[in-house]
Amino acid sequence: MNGEDEKRMGRTVAVVAGGTLLFAAVHSVLATNWMKQTVEAIVGRRARDGLYRFAYNQITYSSIWIMFLAFKGLPDRVVYRVPRPWSLLMRLGQVLGLWLIADTNLRMGVGRFTGLSGVWQFISGEQTLREDPAQGPRLDDEAGRATGGAFRVSRHPNNLGPTLIVCLQPTMSLRLLTFAIVGSLYSYFGSKLEERRVRAAYPEKYAAYRRRTPFFFPIPTPSRGGT
Repeated sequence: MNGEDEKRMGRTVAVVAGGTLLFAAVHSVLATNWMKQTVEAIVGRRARDGLYRFAYNQITYSSIWIMFLAFKGLPDRVVYRVPRPWSLLMRLGQVLGLWLIADTNLRMGVGRFTGLSGVWQFISGEQTLREDPAQGPRLDDEAGRATGGAFRVSRHPNNLGPTLIVCLQPTMSLRLLTFAIVGSLYSYFGSKLEERRVRAAYPEKYAAYRRRTPFFFPIPTPSRGGT
């Protein structure tokens, strides 16, 4: 690879890393109590409770689509290709990631997670219910179901799932590798911030849950509760 190609690849890394960091910053600000309180002061409690989660998700999905379109035309090259049978093991890891996402959303409630329940409550005139404090297990529900399945594998399966899907791609390009590194770091450290919110909401129940479940990756956790 000549000097000009190296410069082009360097620009690709800079643009993808910068765009992903910008997405992470916007995503994090939207999740703060400060932003939610600001929106409530503008539109009122009922609209905030009914529509915020749905709007948050639409902004997230739109931002990901914009990143995809922006990154698509950047110069790229293949960094590595993992041959069989190891690539098949990586695919199994990606399937695990898909299961983590699906099971998490089912246990949290698809309507509540997507915000569609709040939208329906708002337009139908029902009482709008405020969303959960964070994307953790619903510890106000029956404990076995709330902390089973994906929530037994990781305390943050909805962040671990996408991390596995992206990072275990057998054929890795420079664009995807850059996104995978920055995005995975955001998923991991974002989970730490998310954990603070859910611990504040369920101090006693979450302490017991932490003692038996790994923080992020499904590895044995110390008896004191890990992170």
